[in-house]
Amino acid sequence: MADDPQNTPGNGPEGDPGTGTGNGPAGTAGKGAEGGDQADAVKTAETARAAAEQRASEAEAEAARLRRSNAAQRGTDLEALRTEIRGEFRDQLVRAELRAAAAGRLRDPADALALLDVAALAGSTGDIDAAAVAAAVEQLVKDKPYLAAADPSAPAPVWGDVGAGPRESTDEPEPATPLDRLRRAYGK
Repeated sequence: MADDPQNTPGNGPEGDPGTGTGNGPAGTAGKGAEGGDQADAVKTAETARAAAEQRASEAEAEAARLRRSNAAQRGTDLEALRTEIRGEFRDQLVRAELRAAAAGRLRDPADALALLDVAALAGSTGDIDAAAVAAAVEQLVKDKPYLAAADPSAPAPVWGDVGAGPRESTDEPEPATPLDRLRRAYGK
């Protein structure tokens, strides 16, 4: 091949003439004015080849960096996916803990999810501080008492006699059962 730098005259070890393809006999290639131009051409070709190899290795490194960058942006980076899933799972656990803590304290436990900052209750290590969640619900009940559930141990409100209209006063005793009350009302 005419363009191959390995197949030019004088391209042997330490400038040994060898496989010369020039016009002169073997062993005379690379000498004289024409041989000096060929040696310069070989050196230039070798320099160009080294530079091309350097650019190729840099391009391969850049391509690998871009692939990693694109993978992270597309969501195929496994560590980024794991981090995202852990964050979502931690938020779900905090919401579940918050609903459980608010279940007996608030009329609607969903109010706690709407009014409290779930991200602030999640620890940075992924652990959920149940005491902090309970304290947040307690503070919410203190700040907004109208959200609190009715206390089951408190006595029911006394409605008294809710009968309508005027009544005649009688000295009859109050009926003992609701059925007796109905019998007296309908005269039977």
